[in-house]
Amino acid sequence: MSKFSAKLSLVILLGSLNLGVAEVAQADMKWVESLSEFCPTVCQKTDYKFAVPGGINPRATKARGSESVYYVCATRYSGWRIGYNIDYQHDRCYTGFRQAEIYGEHYRCLCTDKEMPPMKN
Repeated sequence: MSKFSAKLSLVILLGSLNLGVAEVAQADMKWVESLSEFCPTVCQKTDYKFAVPGGINPRATKARGSESVYYVCATRYSGWRIGYNIDYQHDRCYTGFRQAEIYGEHYRCLCTDKEMPPMKN
């Protein structure tokens, strides 16, 4: 992934987060520990049944014929950094750090008690 694409992805993710969270300000949210698991699966095991979506990957959605949703996660790399977890690489939390995209296999998923639809174009 190019430096520009990584930065653009992060900007889009953070923008989606702001919009998505603002729409359901009444929802209760909690960070839940994960070790290489898909965030929706992690959240289902708690009282906070739903993973917080950050947006949709249009390329993967088109190629696969079904929605590929980015879910909000945070991984530890020089401090906690917000990132995304997605179905086709569900065992990682990707985040941007200084012109590069890195990932962690031990991360936290953001879970909520109310279902939130992913942001659409």
